[in-house]
Amino acid sequence: MVDTDGNEDEALIEECGICGGDIIIDSYCEEEDIVYCNDCEAEYLIRTVDPIRLKLLDDDIETDVDDTDDTYDEKYD
Repeated sequence: MVDTDGNEDEALIEECGICGGDIIIDSYCEEEDIVYCNDCEAEYLIRTVDPIRLKLLDDDIETDVDDTDDTYDEKYD
């Protein structure tokens, strides 16, 4: 959640390990809080605050969302 009072300088932005999107960590966040990626909505647990260390909560998330079966079907040739 972004601080709407204009104190956005106090928020940290980390990169999502799944999609490369932004994870915004507000200054009031503490260890054991859950934060989300703004793009793919992956959940991360804040392990430590100084330095920021995040742990992906759902290890079953596929890293390539657009992954498709690249086999060629010859009968449509």
